[in-house]
Amino acid sequence: MATLVGYIAAIWVTHFIPLSSVLTVPFALTGWLFLPGLYVWARLRRIDTRARPPVREMFRPWALTAALGALAASALFLAVVWDVPSQCPGPLPLNCFQRYSWTIDSGHYFHSILEGPQMEIDRDTYIHEVGFDLRSASAFGVLALCGAWIGAVLFRPRSTGSQ
Repeated sequence: MATLVGYIAAIWVTHFIPLSSVLTVPFALTGWLFLPGLYVWARLRRIDTRARPPVREMFRPWALTAALGALAASALFLAVVWDVPSQCPGPLPLNCFQRYSWTIDSGHYFHSILEGPQMEIDRDTYIHEVGFDLRSASAFGVLALCGAWIGAVLFRPRSTGSQ
């Protein structure tokens, strides 16, 4: 849950502050680290990972499930739908700047396409382009967190009913 709130904060910040495009990989992969982490955690706790609980077990903590769903939906909306650059066509315009590379040099902002010549751009364009690229990567990480939620249910020890 804390990681999801962190994603929402990072997605929000990318609309206003010029961040480095180097953060694309950490934004995309942080959520995915939870999936192998869950498997290792289950192995260390000696949980039988082949046992499959009923689907209703996934939604048992209703408040937590609703909160996670609302946060994930908010994060995906902020990442994919809010403030989409006009150069990004399509219903889900993720990664429309994947061929770009951006640099900041002495307070000036540049982008180049496929190792081409650098073109100076203004600060707002940089925030818009790099921010959207970072938000697209964040959406990838948020989807992984949703998958980790399902994995946590599958790797949870079965209750014995004596509670």
